[in-house]
Amino acid sequence: MAPQIESISFVEKTVKVRLAGKHNLQTDGGDVPIDIKFSEPSFFDVFGFKLLSGNAQSLTDNPTSLFLTEKTAEKIFGTANALGKTIQLEKLGAYTVGGIIQDPPLETHLPIEAMLAMSAAEVLEKKGALPTSAQNWGDFKSTAIYARLKSEDNLTPLNTTLQNYNQKLDKSTLQFLAQPIEAITPRNNDIQNDRDAGTDWTGIKIQLFLILALTLLSAFNYISLTLARAFSRAKEVGIRKTIGATRRQIIGQFLTESTLISLFALMFTMPCVEILTHYIPEMDTAFSYDTTLILGLLIYAVITGLVAGALPSWLLSAFQPIQVLRKLKNIRLFQSIAVYKALIVVQFSVTIMLMILVVIVADYDRKNNAIINSTVSPHVLTLDLKGENYKNLQNEISQLSQVETTLATNWFYEPMQMGKSSVTLKDKTLEMYNVSIDPKIIKTEGISLKSGQNFPANMPQNMEQYVLVNEAAAKLLEPESENIVGQTLSLDSSYVQVIGIMPNEIIGQQRPLIYRYLPNEITTLTIKINPNTELDATKAIQALWKNHFPEKTANLYNLKEHRYPEKISGEMEILGGLALIVVIIAGLGILGIASYSVETRTKELGIRKVLGASNKELVWIVTKNFGILILIAGLIGVPVGLFGGDLIRQDIGSSLVDLSFINVSIGFGLVAIVGLLTVLSQTIRAAHVEPVKVLKAE
Repeated sequence: MAPQIESISFVEKTVKVRLAGKHNLQTDGGDVPIDIKFSEPSFFDVFGFKLLSGNAQSLTDNPTSLFLTEKTAEKIFGTANALGKTIQLEKLGAYTVGGIIQDPPLETHLPIEAMLAMSAAEVLEKKGALPTSAQNWGDFKSTAIYARLKSEDNLTPLNTTLQNYNQKLDKSTLQFLAQPIEAITPRNNDIQNDRDAGTDWTGIKIQLFLILALTLLSAFNYISLTLARAFSRAKEVGIRKTIGATRRQIIGQFLTESTLISLFALMFTMPCVEILTHYIPEMDTAFSYDTTLILGLLIYAVITGLVAGALPSWLLSAFQPIQVLRKLKNIRLFQSIAVYKALIVVQFSVTIMLMILVVIVADYDRKNNAIINSTVSPHVLTLDLKGENYKNLQNEISQLSQVETTLATNWFYEPMQMGKSSVTLKDKTLEMYNVSIDPKIIKTEGISLKSGQNFPANMPQNMEQYVLVNEAAAKLLEPESENIVGQTLSLDSSYVQVIGIMPNEIIGQQRPLIYRYLPNEITTLTIKINPNTELDATKAIQALWKNHFPEKTANLYNLKEHRYPEKISGEMEILGGLALIVVIIAGLGILGIASYSVETRTKELGIRKVLGASNKELVWIVTKNFGILILIAGLIGVPVGLFGGDLIRQDIGSSLVDLSFINVSIGFGLVAIVGLLTVLSQTIRAAHVEPVKVLKAE
């Protein structure tokens, strides 16, 4: 199709791009997955990608030439010059680095790691290393044609011309439509194969809503803190008005202050964002401070400052000098602070909910890690078989002096790779996960079956006769789960007998699971080695692998280090970060209101002290109202937190997710303590009220 499009008079140039997905680059340290794309020299001219070295024409002349981006070349070769080096791609063969592509300054919808020639794709199709999609119109999701037009006005006639290019398939007809490159992002959900187009407008609106909500909460906190300081600024306002300042000038002063604070906050935040983008792996995002972005951030900061400063400046500028300078403590900025109390309840409700979820997830991580440490030995290696026949290799590995035993299995206390089967028992049919295991693993690991027995010692290789099920699967298939042992299932149209019930998984997600002996579907060798022999065992196993499969790299890992690294879970990071932000916001909100409350009640507190109230009673009088607000927030936040915890338990599928009274109490208690300590930092001043100073003006 590309030559036909290029023959159109207003089309300057076309680019064909084919996505090949991730392919393993073989190195001495193991496989490195690299995203491969096939294209042609016009790619660099049309899109503006720059070559730091090499000639783009080699994408036409040499099918074994490989182009790498700077980042990919550094990942593979370090600081050494990559040009001219030969690399081996699993299934695709050997290629020579013919050029280095400069990393683009921003993300694109065509993320490049490595590029091969379109002619290389045709060669690989003939070898059977790639699916034959070059002439297959139905496989349109992995290919694209880009056309650079002479003018934007040519888009309509291009689409008119494309209507002539209908392509009939067996059961449908393909029609073609040109999409402007500017319309690729944000993502159009109707276009299913735009893999790297970013988020859609719905996702953007959700993010904007969260930004707006946090901004308004921050503005609310600024307002409450400013009003708490109103009495210290009131004399300043009174004196300024006395010497001739107008209300407009007072408003301008306070708006300028709030705007400057917002701008200083922006200056503090920008380097923090830079640090986060490098520190958090999930935020591997490049961006540049162009004029549009800087102006947008400045406008956002100014608007935030004006919104936050509007109410305080309006109220403070309304002070009358005679009021301020005579009876300052009689001034009421507003008759009721019910709105502020409601916002405090909302803030603390959300904080309590998030903190309960943090405690639940942290408790799950702790228990799960304890089970992993007590169950999974640090002396277990896993070897990816990469679809190869493993019998001879397994026998040779088993004879190594460092090796205790080898297991051909896709399961080691939890599935490493699963399939899905249609299971029928009597008149009940269910879709259920299955996993291929080595019969020896149950005896080797000392697993006690709940009922029945293990696979027989001499299982036939080519005919499946028996299966095991875990407790969850047994309950789904038979109400009286013990009765399932000995019954015959229809499993993907073949009949097998259930001979035993395994306990549910103690690591990871608990799901109904069928254990099958399918030697041809085994993907992993699990190798138990003697203590302190890992280095020697690794070298020996890699040497054996190279003897059997020299064209492939041995992916050999320590199971515990590779599969169960000791790190904070992603859920914990997200919830913990959100909880920290909301705790700070809620704390600042209640800080301002507590300070304001103490200021407005000093006369009352002075009279109470004259009448004999103790220091503790004075603190309690001011603090108890805030304690009630936190309790009300708990009545809302605790049930919501339990609901969220139940959703997490269903998602993880583990009984280790504990919604107990202890976890809920810890979550609520942490927030309550922070809130009360924040309040006490202000209300404790009530104990130091001196009646003679407070009441001398009355």
